[in-house]
Amino acid sequence: MNSETATSALGVAFVVVGFAMLFVPGFASVFDANELFLSLIGLGFALQTVRVVNARRRTPYEQAETADPEIAQELPTPGDDFDDLMDQAAAVRYSGDQRDAVRERLHAAAVAVVVRTEGLSREQAVERVENGSWTDDPYAAAFFTGEISGTSVLQRVSLFDRSRSQFERWATHAAREIAELSEDER
Repeated sequence: MNSETATSALGVAFVVVGFAMLFVPGFASVFDANELFLSLIGLGFALQTVRVVNARRRTPYEQAETADPEIAQELPTPGDDFDDLMDQAAAVRYSGDQRDAVRERLHAAAVAVVVRTEGLSREQAVERVENGSWTDDPYAAAFFTGEISGTSVLQRVSLFDRSRSQFERWATHAAREIAELSEDER
């Protein structure tokens, strides 16, 4: 029997005797609780403590392996797909599909904003968007009506920007007006 086993057995014996004295008060009267007896019990607990500490010191240190954290997923900024569609519609001359998609998305957004801000039915909002009365911006209204009304000749001349097409200018005005109406609602 090695010293660790003997020390463990002695420690267990002392613990059992201690519990027996605690739960059976008559058993405690068998032992005289003098200084020598208490010193032996303390020595037993000290030996057990030393054994446990030494066993722990000899045990190799192992660190748990953690899984790699999730890699942050790159998400697009809201509206990036519309900006890309708008760039395609503006870049390609006569790009009917992209322009139709831009027009449909802006029309749906304008109708939704008019319904929310003015409390109209969907049919009434569609009518207001299509006749241009949904906004004070003549260029935003012209995007859906196809014609500018209520502007002076000087305003029309200042609109001649050779770097962008009429479609892009009017679509930009409409998108900006929809965004402003939506922000005013909040």
